[in-house]
Amino acid sequence: MRRNHPLLLLSGVALLALALLVACGGSDSSTTTGGDGSSVTSSPVADATTGDGGAPDPCDLATADMVAAAFGGTASDGQPGIARNCGYEIDGGATSRVDLYYYGTAGQWDGIRVGFEANRGGTTDLAGIGDIAFYPNDAGPTELVILAGDVVYSVSAGFNAGAVVDAGVAALALAIAAGITG
Repeated sequence: MRRNHPLLLLSGVALLALALLVACGGSDSSTTTGGDGSSVTSSPVADATTGDGGAPDPCDLATADMVAAAFGGTASDGQPGIARNCGYEIDGGATSRVDLYYYGTAGQWDGIRVGFEANRGGTTDLAGIGDIAFYPNDAGPTELVILAGDVVYSVSAGFNAGAVVDAGVAALALAIAAGITG
């Protein structure tokens, strides 16, 4: 039996779940602690759109400074990906790359979660980030899917296991949620 790589399955789920997106904004900044003990300051999610009818630009979720503060090292500016994601390359940090994804709106949360349940080995809830959050069981806390306000997004460091990476993912997810909900 041929098994698909979990990241390929995620791409399919991401493309399906990203069909309808909405722009959101926040107005206040807040600070959380990154994986290396540094502070991560959130920035408001911009109202910029991708030009496809109003879907938010996933690179507006975070800045390079937010990513670097969460993971250490130096982060590149976000580069748009093919699945409405934004990738940040990190030099000298706890991981070499982080991807942020917009998945949809609060009304799509249940469907998004069902996709992760079916394709990623189930999910495990994680309290304290956004309105509700989980991680896919095949990736553990190196990938978090979060509902904050009316936005569903994820922070993913791939399958890079380790407490520092897990803490960085959580810190960046918290900073983004703070920017969304203000």
